[in-house]
Amino acid sequence: MKYRLMLLTLLLPVMLAVCCKQKASESKAHFDKANEFLFSDDLENAKKEYEAALTEDTTNWKAAYELAGVDEMQGDFNNALYYYTKTVQLNPKYAIGFYNRANLEEVIGDEKSSMKDLSKAISIKKDFFTALLTRGRKEYASGHLKEAISDFSEAIDLRPDFYMAYSMRGSCRFKAADLAGAISDFDMEIKLMPRHIMGYVNRALVYGEQQNYRAAINDLNTAINIDPLWSQAYLYRGMNYIKNKTKDSACGDFRMAYKLKNPQAQAYSDQYCK
Repeated sequence: MKYRLMLLTLLLPVMLAVCCKQKASESKAHFDKANEFLFSDDLENAKKEYEAALTEDTTNWKAAYELAGVDEMQGDFNNALYYYTKTVQLNPKYAIGFYNRANLEEVIGDEKSSMKDLSKAISIKKDFFTALLTRGRKEYASGHLKEAISDFSEAIDLRPDFYMAYSMRGSCRFKAADLAGAISDFDMEIKLMPRHIMGYVNRALVYGEQQNYRAAINDLNTAINIDPLWSQAYLYRGMNYIKNKTKDSACGDFRMAYKLKNPQAQAYSDQYCK
C-alpha cells in the first residue's frame, strides 16, 4: 500500500503535465481554426473557436485578445472591453493589449482610463511610436501642451522621417505661442511631404500671426495649387490679402470660396467687399 502511494505521488505530476499539454494542444487547434475563419471574414465561427481555445486553456491570452478584436469589430464594446482586460490580466507585459483597450475606452468616452492605459503601454514599451502619437494628440486636445510636445518630440526621436509628427508638434507649438518652433516643424513637414496641403496652410497661419502676410499668401498659393477646390484655403488667403491691404484680390478669393459652396464665404464678402 505504501509502495502504491509512493508510485501515485511520483506519477501525479507526470499525469498533470500530460493533461495540461493535451489541453494546450487542443487550445492551439481551436485557435488555429479560429484564425482561418477570421481570415475568411467568418466572425461568428472565429469567435466560437477562440472561445473554445480559451475554455481549453484559460491562460491562452492570445485567444482572449483575438476575442476582444472580434467583439470590437461586431460593435459589442462591453465584451471587447472584458476580453482586452482579460488579455492584460493574463499577460501584464503586453503593451498592445493596453493600447487597444485605450483606443476602445476613447470610443466609449472613458478618457481617464484611456490615458491611463496609454501611459501603461508606453511604460512597458518605451519605443511605442503610435502610442506616443495617440497620447500626444489627446494631451493636445485637453490643453496640456507641454506634455503633448514632449510626446511628439519622443515620437520624432524614434521616427524623424514621419511628417505628421512634425505637423502635430507644430500645431502644439503654435498654440503655445512658440511661433519660431512651429514654423520649424512645418518646414520639416513640408520637406518630408511637399504635397501635404496642411503643412502650407498651417505655416501660413503662423506667418499671419507674425504679420508676415506676403509669406502667408505664398504658402496659400501653393496650397491652392495642390488642391484648387479646397474652399477654406481661399478664405485664409483672402483674409491675408485684407490684412495686406489688397482688397480686390481678397474679394476675388471670397467669391471663389462662395462658388465652391463654403458656408462662411458670403459673410466674409459682405463684411469686406461692400
